[in-house]
Amino acid sequence: MRMNNRNLGETFVPRTENSNPLTRDIDTWPLRKILEVMNCEDHRIAPAIAREIPRIQEAVEMVVECLSKGGRLFYIGAGTSGRLGILDAAELNPTFGLPKDKAIAIISGGKEAVFSAIEGAEDSEGDGKQALLSYDPGPRDAVVGITASGKTPFVLGAMEAARSCGCKTIAIVGDPRGPVAGSAQVTISPDVGPEVITGSTRLKNGTAQKMVLNMISTAAMIRLGRTYSNLMAGTSPTNLKLSSRARRILREATRREPEQLQAALEQADGEIAPALIMLTAEVSADEARCALERASGSIREALRLAMEGIPECRESHEPAPAVEAAGKTLHGEFCERPSAKPQAGLYFGTPEEAGFSAKRLERAFRVVSQAVGDGQGPIPGAVAVVIRHNAVIGPRAWGWAVRTPERIPVTPDTIFDMASLTKVMAATPSVLILCERGKFRLDDPVAIFIPEFGAHGKDAITIRHLLTHTSGLPDHIKFWKEGLRGKQIVDKICSLEIAEGRRPGKQVIYSDLGFILLGEIVQRVTGMDIKQFAEEEVFRPLGMYDTCFLPPESLKHRIAATEYREDFARVMWGEVHDENAHALRGIAGHAGLFSTALDTAKYALMWLNNGRWGDTRILGKSTVSAATKEQANLEERRCLGWMLKSKTFSSGGDFLSDMAYGHTGFTGTSLWCDPAYDLAVILLTNRVHAGREGNAHIRLRATFANAVAAAIDRD
Repeated sequence: MRMNNRNLGETFVPRTENSNPLTRDIDTWPLRKILEVMNCEDHRIAPAIAREIPRIQEAVEMVVECLSKGGRLFYIGAGTSGRLGILDAAELNPTFGLPKDKAIAIISGGKEAVFSAIEGAEDSEGDGKQALLSYDPGPRDAVVGITASGKTPFVLGAMEAARSCGCKTIAIVGDPRGPVAGSAQVTISPDVGPEVITGSTRLKNGTAQKMVLNMISTAAMIRLGRTYSNLMAGTSPTNLKLSSRARRILREATRREPEQLQAALEQADGEIAPALIMLTAEVSADEARCALERASGSIREALRLAMEGIPECRESHEPAPAVEAAGKTLHGEFCERPSAKPQAGLYFGTPEEAGFSAKRLERAFRVVSQAVGDGQGPIPGAVAVVIRHNAVIGPRAWGWAVRTPERIPVTPDTIFDMASLTKVMAATPSVLILCERGKFRLDDPVAIFIPEFGAHGKDAITIRHLLTHTSGLPDHIKFWKEGLRGKQIVDKICSLEIAEGRRPGKQVIYSDLGFILLGEIVQRVTGMDIKQFAEEEVFRPLGMYDTCFLPPESLKHRIAATEYREDFARVMWGEVHDENAHALRGIAGHAGLFSTALDTAKYALMWLNNGRWGDTRILGKSTVSAATKEQANLEERRCLGWMLKSKTFSSGGDFLSDMAYGHTGFTGTSLWCDPAYDLAVILLTNRVHAGREGNAHIRLRATFANAVAAAIDRD
């Protein structure tokens, strides 16, 4: 427990003043050794801050609460600490668009102290108190006191004044025993050890303070919606550098053409957020600004409001030229966007809105966090999303997307190799759509469409058998090791004989071969490969713009790496992991799809909403009903494409209903939907990046699903 004693007085020597035994006689060292030891000491900073994350989280929540209620964020400091507060406050307007009067920095000695040391100015508690009270602080304001020693009188006076006015109070100190910590509701005190030069708190302590301030203000701005994904979209360009950056940000967020970006920025008076909303929601600049005002500056919330249409924000005039241009067919970095109006965005709700206990759902996410750990174990990285009653909770991201040959952290937008989820996200809906259109029946023999497949007693195998894994075909054959490529693989499958005792419909044998054939059927019936058909009929209509086969090199930095292949002498990164799918040139019915957690959420919502999402219908209601109904109960329960919850072990855990259907992927991906609870659980990992031998992901899927189901609080 931290001690706070105002009366320690001169007997209290802050730990920041301790002498560092490692650097005695540093003035006699060679320059190289000085620099190496300084660098070594700096490595103590990040772990010290990591130990303070629970308290940093409390501080962020305080700041968010105050700013969301129209309050202000004050920084109070002296000397180096005061200048760090000024720097952080000054950056919030140009970086996040926070109004300048909402972030206020106060330094002892005033403006002159920014450029020159005025040491005596920090010695008066009264000056600190008066400096803060001049702004008439109140309960909606948050005050951050910054002091390395933890006892600076100027900061102490301001903090006690803040407390008397009902402000939220946060202390960032080098020693928690000082009186400043005693005046704060939350104290953050990274113990970085003694400085290289005793007493020079501009070194490790100053760096730690700056890092903590970065975390508090940046996380608060993200929580307030003043970024779009990881893009600095809440700002306005004020110089040539920022103007160029604004166009790059808009380009990444909307994938529009340069002339459209420029037109939108001009109509939005150079402000990125309204321009982004104009282009994405196809509304006017005034409507975009109105939505932002209604959303208190939260870009995603404003985008949702604009897409839904706010009556008081609507205008009678025709769309502006930039908005008209936004309706044209564009070619983005990944997939071509449709010419129709974009699908309404996902609704990011709270656990309570979705009928969860927030505390229990947080415990569920912690299950994944603990399994990933520092990302150096069997599960390098993960992204998790939970959906209930159309409300999306997450995405939450942990660990590393790439550990080697580079180090790239997982983000909510990381693109994963979906592996066998390709079967249910590409092949299954494509086959069902063609069945709906009268191109075939599920009980038609495969040989009608692939005549050569009927050889060697396989003429009785139907499309339904392939979808339910009851065809009798082998589970897996290493065609790639035989040197087979492309059509040679299909020919080899057609030449196979069904093993003795494996008559169609008599047992479940999970088979990649069957879904390779389903992809071939789609191509022979439509003239389009599974990539083109699924993109046109499923992914684009649902707005799944980060879902595709064969992702381009330009997106490699967003893709989670998978396994090292000895035959290629490289880590598979941006290329399909499945060897047979790779031999099929990356396009196959059983594997090859890449996607994100949020695109997977859109797909899951389509199934949970009986084949439609928003204004777009992909499958008929009766089709979804038939596809998710038990078709086979032979050791495993199977429906069309999907697996059903097993009576024994299920990757969907123990608590989902018997109506739940889902699928997994070898790379570490999984998706489960439960119509009984109107629930979807998405967990994407790149577990094979650590090697394919591990099985930690198998247990994690079930334990995470259990914790999510247990978090349901009401219907």
